[in-house]
Amino acid sequence: MRVKYFPVIAASLLASAALVGCGDTDGIGSSLIQSENNIIIEDNFSLSGHSVENDRVQSRTAMLLLGSIDADEYGHFASDFVTQFMPVAKLDTTLTSAAAIDSVKLKMMYAPGSFVGDSIMPMGLEVFRLDRNLKAPIFSDFNPEDYYDPSRPIGSAIYATSNLELSDSLKKLDHRDIYVNLPLELGVELYDLYQTNPEVYNNPQAFAQYFPGIYVRNSYGSGRVTQIGATLLQLYYHYDTKNSAGRDTTYNYVGSFYSATPEVLSNNNIAYDMAPELDRQVAEGQPLIVAPAGLEVEMTFPLTDIINYYRENAGRLSVINNLTMSIPATNISNTYGIRPPSQLLMVLKKDKDKFFEESKVTDGVTSFYATFSDETDTYDFSSLRNYLLDALEREEPLTADDFTFILTPVSVDAETVYDPYTGSKKVYVKSIVPYVQQPAMVRLRLDDAKIELTFTNQSVN
Repeated sequence: MRVKYFPVIAASLLASAALVGCGDTDGIGSSLIQSENNIIIEDNFSLSGHSVENDRVQSRTAMLLLGSIDADEYGHFASDFVTQFMPVAKLDTTLTSAAAIDSVKLKMMYAPGSFVGDSIMPMGLEVFRLDRNLKAPIFSDFNPEDYYDPSRPIGSAIYATSNLELSDSLKKLDHRDIYVNLPLELGVELYDLYQTNPEVYNNPQAFAQYFPGIYVRNSYGSGRVTQIGATLLQLYYHYDTKNSAGRDTTYNYVGSFYSATPEVLSNNNIAYDMAPELDRQVAEGQPLIVAPAGLEVEMTFPLTDIINYYRENAGRLSVINNLTMSIPATNISNTYGIRPPSQLLMVLKKDKDKFFEESKVTDGVTSFYATFSDETDTYDFSSLRNYLLDALEREEPLTADDFTFILTPVSVDAETVYDPYTGSKKVYVKSIVPYVQQPAMVRLRLDDAKIELTFTNQSVN
């Protein structure tokens, strides 16, 4: 325990001016009120926890994973995906005839370096049309075998993620593309649907009744998992007209009229077999987090110890300044460059499923998030104060449900707003979804975690 004293002197001099030329001065300025603030900082609290399975996650994002790896230190991981499409509300009015459609392509975009594994390794993929609608909710253990005909692929491609064959201009772009040629008949069908039933394009659920979506799987190869940030269906088309000189002219266009967005159903179908070494560490009681679908940590927070300490040491006039927690984390050595997940959600175990089902964000009382720091190798939860205040105000006894948490990897979409007048920054969280970006793993050092309670006792003399 570290106790710091900051004495603050307060004087009551309201009538000092009246002392001059005033006959009655009894009780005015005759006493000095003095108060002392004692700031108490206590960090002698212990954290405990263990790994539990987290093998069924919901994507809830347009981020899609494709590929497979076999890493001795991580295990076997493979992912393919299914997705519906959000149509545009209106097709290009220059497209006057289905005969003007020249080709159809599936375009999958990824950021440079957004993969785990070997960039040069050639890998194959196949695209299938879904023949029935996906049903919500959908999870990572989804099996698409009843939703497509494996004997009828509508496209295939061989791809790599290396920059070796790209021109200098393409290397400067902030994205890379994988293209797959699809049947021309698909583009004609979708265009004719717009011509005959345009209102379907206003509603993605109605559109899915006519075009349920696609399934993309590995056809061969292993050694890389690519993180696809955008998935589009593109129509290549033209129209013939006359230019200002009266000459016949053809204009060629590309329309990205259909895209996989968070508003439509999509899913990463994940298969993961954990490495024996990770199994051994879990059996030894080491708290590991493995993602996207593998392990999370169930943690017991020392809430009752903190409350007892505060009540034993708080004075009549006490104010809780803050409660923080910092968890050291160790990167698990591996040859694939697999790193710790960027963010962890700390949520009461009893509320975890509801948190994701209802698309909640952290409230500072039952849920919190922390970002991994490369500088300190820690996950820092900067303010648990409201959680403690809520527990202190309760009349009913605390139970394990009040201090048993799950630490699970997530992706956080947040915006930082800067106030030029005060110079302060405020972070607004837009969404928090289960982590499905790419393989990740980390060992949490819960025994070395630091939980720090700070409160102020004020005494008046």
